[in-house]
Amino acid sequence: MVTPPATVVNPVAIIMQRQLITKGRCKLLPHSIIEDLLNNEEFDINTRNNEATLSPHQKLSLEESLLILNFINFPGKISPKKTKCVENLNKAIRDYYHYWTIDNQCVTKNAAIGLPHLEILTKKYFLHKMQSLYDELRINIFKYVITPSSLVVANREWFAISQDPHAKAEWLINKYGKAHALFHAVRLRNFMTDNVVQALIARDAIISRYFVQRLLMHFGTIDEKLTKQKIEYNVHNVNNRSPWKKSWASNLTIPVFTNLITKCYEILNDNELAAKGNDMELFHFLSAGPLTIYHAPQRLYQNLVDIKDLILNRKFVPFPPRKKPIYEDTIEFIQLIQDRAQEDYPPKDGYENSRQLNVIARAILIYPDLVIMWKEIGYYEICSDLNELVMQGALLILFPPTPPINWVCPNVDTVIKRLKQLIDLGFQLNDIVMEDALHIFEHRLDRFGDILMDSFHRIHKRSISSIASSCIIQAIKPERNHRKTDLLEFLISKIDEQPEKALNDALEHYNVGFNYDNNSIKSVKIRSSSVHSNVYYWILKKYGSNSEITQKCFEDILESRIWIDLKLQETPGIEIPDHLTKCAFNSICSIYLEFCNERIPFKANHLSYLKLVENEEIIKPCFELSLPILFGLELNSKLPYDINYECNRPDINNYQNNNSKRKYNDMDEQLDRNEWIKSLELYNNQITVNSIVITSSFKNNFKIFWERIKSSRILEINNDEISSKRSKQ
Repeated sequence: MVTPPATVVNPVAIIMQRQLITKGRCKLLPHSIIEDLLNNEEFDINTRNNEATLSPHQKLSLEESLLILNFINFPGKISPKKTKCVENLNKAIRDYYHYWTIDNQCVTKNAAIGLPHLEILTKKYFLHKMQSLYDELRINIFKYVITPSSLVVANREWFAISQDPHAKAEWLINKYGKAHALFHAVRLRNFMTDNVVQALIARDAIISRYFVQRLLMHFGTIDEKLTKQKIEYNVHNVNNRSPWKKSWASNLTIPVFTNLITKCYEILNDNELAAKGNDMELFHFLSAGPLTIYHAPQRLYQNLVDIKDLILNRKFVPFPPRKKPIYEDTIEFIQLIQDRAQEDYPPKDGYENSRQLNVIARAILIYPDLVIMWKEIGYYEICSDLNELVMQGALLILFPPTPPINWVCPNVDTVIKRLKQLIDLGFQLNDIVMEDALHIFEHRLDRFGDILMDSFHRIHKRSISSIASSCIIQAIKPERNHRKTDLLEFLISKIDEQPEKALNDALEHYNVGFNYDNNSIKSVKIRSSSVHSNVYYWILKKYGSNSEITQKCFEDILESRIWIDLKLQETPGIEIPDHLTKCAFNSICSIYLEFCNERIPFKANHLSYLKLVENEEIIKPCFELSLPILFGLELNSKLPYDINYECNRPDINNYQNNNSKRKYNDMDEQLDRNEWIKSLELYNNQITVNSIVITSSFKNNFKIFWERIKSSRILEINNDEISSKRSKQ
């Protein structure tokens, strides 16, 4: 009898092989693969109950599965292309297992592609074997899929896998880790079943006393009648929105709820489980949370035995932190942030809020070996969950906002020693941490900035210029208001060469510039500034109106300002577009005029956007300021334009009029004029024959300028110059 195969042939290789065969580039599957399958004797077989399973070392590797996912892991809705990819994957898997036959004689069902004959194993053995491998491969693929719905709706086979409790457990643990798998299984509506509980426990998912305590707090539905009465009488300042939000465990079925409680009692082996307690609160007091950071260590060390018992025996693990919401200049985003700041503890969505996570982070800073304890019970995500809080906390202890009397400023070696201690535990000094640290000390960069940068430089073994370039991306993130520009000035001063290029890269990171064409912008729900307008203001003042990065900023501003006008046209009578905050509205409108007052040059491609505009505040700077300057005509507008929008702009300490920093030479100006003339003539012809959709304001301003430019004979002069150049070519 032939020895069973030792390992599964790489399915990606099979898929690629099939593609090559289809394209006529290959005739045979390499014999070496078949020989490896038949000759390997390390195969470990479990034939109990006539079933065969793979030993752990034979599972498909992560790299192989990730390669397969290139065929299927497309986020978003299912498309014909995606469905086809899934079908191809299914076919490849089926074809692979079809190499082996179920008969008791030698056959060649795959002779069409030139596969050699294979000696046949027994039908009873191989039927179970192949089905087991088939399902295992699917589960292994499923657990790496970011959005399982992409597979679930593809076909019945993948839907069946998605309902398999072992596949669910693998997906949860792979995505969230053993420490948070149970929480997310409960949080994801209708995801948890008794079988999923069993599968998670079998894979050592952590079930803690704290998990049961939180589960008891939020299991079940609210009493709507009681809630209505509380809102009506304003009992305990009940919020009109929060009472109606379902809690993370509200949809859990009673059998699953009972099973979870029972499992916790069994696993923790505690018949007197303090299910009505709160281990987060207990940890807060045991770690001396009420005391200052300078007085807490002594009390924490006194309680170390109880803390160890809480972590190692009661499996205390904080719930996961929330993902930070993507910033938007919308009323809904502001409301979300306000609600989170005022939320009750524990939050209904189950996530741990920053106050509780700070308790954990502070305890780690006092006694770093707590990280080792948590990793011992399987909480390996402790470092990623608390990375920013711990690293920032370490620097705040080194450089306290209010230093004690005996405080001595740490040197670079002291900072490096402290940070490396945390890095050795698994924390990371990444770009976010470095920039946040510099931001925290923005008003003290003159004292501590160089110490921090030198420390980062020696830890990362990167140049200070490179670190500053990376940090500037984080420094201009849109949620920062930049009422002070000290950090921006500090980072720019540390970049040795081409600081404008570093700024340009940072702006591109946030897609600053035109993001929509003149048709798609009409349907955009929200189009605010890509970064805060104070960053644009700082760039304008520092680099002048003729700088390339200033022009990129103006494109972003112009698109946002035009979007506002389009939304106001859609709904006459409103002052601010729906969803946009008043602060963002004032910010966009005012920065547009700030740039116009600095004589920012409009480009010919801006006309396709300006033709949509009704508000003359947007149109006039182009036809009454920018174009007259370009063509040497007298200005009709008095500068500066009045800015009647409330917006606080930063004081630019090193303000210089840098308009001469990158002045266009004669050739640049001539090229601009030629491009503008072509566009103006094109628009004039289209307006004359009514073949273009434009607003009345744009049409009136265009005609006025067109008459000015015609009467000045600039068109004739420039046309002669263009003709002369063409004749010489």
